[in-house]
Amino acid sequence: MVLRITRSPRSIFLCVSAFLSLVTGLSACGLADTAPPIGTAAVALGRDRVPLGGPLEMTYRFTLAPSAPALEDDYRVFVHFLDADGAVMFSDDHDPPEPLSSWTAGREITYRRRFFTPVYPYIGEATVALGLYSPAQGDRLPLGGDHLGQRAYQVGTFEMAPQSESGFLFFEDGWHDVESMPENSEREWRWTMGRSTISFRNPRTDSTLYLEVDGRPELLDDPQLVTLAIGETEIASFEMVPDASFHELPVSAATMGEDDTVTLVLTVDPAFVPSDITDGANADNRELGIQVFYAFLEID
Repeated sequence: MVLRITRSPRSIFLCVSAFLSLVTGLSACGLADTAPPIGTAAVALGRDRVPLGGPLEMTYRFTLAPSAPALEDDYRVFVHFLDADGAVMFSDDHDPPEPLSSWTAGREITYRRRFFTPVYPYIGEATVALGLYSPAQGDRLPLGGDHLGQRAYQVGTFEMAPQSESGFLFFEDGWHDVESMPENSEREWRWTMGRSTISFRNPRTDSTLYLEVDGRPELLDDPQLVTLAIGETEIASFEMVPDASFHELPVSAATMGEDDTVTLVLTVDPAFVPSDITDGANADNRELGIQVFYAFLEID
């Protein structure tokens, strides 16, 4: 005989929360969290539909209650993205720009953050759940709002769209191998050379190219100009700055032409060789243009 659980996974998730509330005093499955909220949290999403792999702008706003106590610990913000059954698909936990120990009663703290949606095997509505937790103590702070249990609060929803609404990019000529920092292997990039190419299937409709780039323009005597072109048509140009920058570039169907494959040429002028500009102090003798951390084509 097979016992079938008729409750949804989301209900199971909330009931597990109820069990944990016996220890933490949090609410789930009807058990009330009696601690007074220190304030409220809200998140404004830049759009309500995002293809897998696409960017999502998120504006956070925390409003502390006039009676909020002083926060001695620097709590982190946890942001969980839940599927329709309430299961966590991925997260974007982070430290706010100002440490919580500096937040005072009655203040409103607002900041923006960009999230790149992973290519995850799920299509449908995603719920954004948020809360504040202490890495040192393990506790979570009570907030006002739509409580999901374990002091996690629903702050928004959006539609996760198929990856077919984006173009698959192929890094062709003029690219170095993928690199990452040892302490953060998920943060990857590729250096371009002075000239590099990206190809993709022609969507034959207006699209948007997203790029996050960085580099070392401060090492050069002259400004470093980045130009993107398809055939003879320049679609964008910008000057590099010392910090990472994000670019949202419209690409019209007319610019992409009639060929089945589109080739995008990325030119960096000037490029540089680290060993040359440091008189050998840096042994890297590659020709480098810019670092590309993120490239994504969204079909409008």
